[in-house]
Amino acid sequence: EMMRAMDRLTGAVRFFTLADGCLPDLQGGEAGSRQYVAAARASEEQTQRAPVARNGYQRLEARSLQILADCAPPAEGAWSVGACAQPLAIEVLAAGRRLIVACAWSPEANGPQALRLADASSTVGVGDAACGEPLRGFRANALGPRLIDAYDTVAAQRHETAEALWLEMSHEGWVPRFGLRHERRLFLDLAADELRGEDRLTPVAEATGDPEARRFVPFMVRFHVHPDVRASLARDGKSVLLRAEGDETGWWLRNDAQEVAVETSVYFQDGLPKRTHQIVLRGNARLDAGARVRWKLAAAEAWPPPH
Repeated sequence: EMMRAMDRLTGAVRFFTLADGCLPDLQGGEAGSRQYVAAARASEEQTQRAPVARNGYQRLEARSLQILADCAPPAEGAWSVGACAQPLAIEVLAAGRRLIVACAWSPEANGPQALRLADASSTVGVGDAACGEPLRGFRANALGPRLIDAYDTVAAQRHETAEALWLEMSHEGWVPRFGLRHERRLFLDLAADELRGEDRLTPVAEATGDPEARRFVPFMVRFHVHPDVRASLARDGKSVLLRAEGDETGWWLRNDAQEVAVETSVYFQDGLPKRTHQIVLRGNARLDAGARVRWKLAAAEAWPPPH
């Protein structure tokens, strides 16, 4: 039993080791150090290739880009004390360096429990609502900060061709309060080495003519960036250049959102917070019609940003 468990764990570590030699910053985990991860993999066959999907996560890889997507509901019950309510969150690495991340909250961090919510990861948030939150007060003291009222259904479908990989995901965490399903589509163009995404909020019920259904609710698509990456908003007020230290060109994040802003954020490393930034794409969704935002991440050809 122990040998079988070690084999399964070795396969899991291989899958979750990203291009920079560290682990994902998702679901209550930190990246860790390359040395620590390498030590855990010391006994495995280095020639073995990681699978494309495991434990509710999906990997998409092109020449320079690597994407890890969270495609499953969070853990439940006693296993949820470190889980996060951040559906369809993604991490993106370019040329082996992290560009788009999460806040990397972990149970060892001294950060607030609010960093376990959707706003602390690279995904969509609707209004000021949460689609799952930690226990508080007396119950938390007795049971630990378990995640409650979290979404329990996530759908994911993967397609592959010689030219592209694309992933279609959805969850219903915003349905109880707003009646909106979040659908996220990721398209990785292998030839162009660029990532295209679409985040759509779709009403789950047919229009009834109720005036309340014509109400608008604000939503945000967030992309938290790694502390080693600088995010610069171009003069067009739309495009954002992501440029890692030592990178002469960078990567453009272009979009069709109503409003784009670069705001402060936090990233935990070794349990300690580091100051960083996040790109926030804002819009308004009508409850009976929904909304969508399209975005694209592609290599930049020149620095500084265009006028």
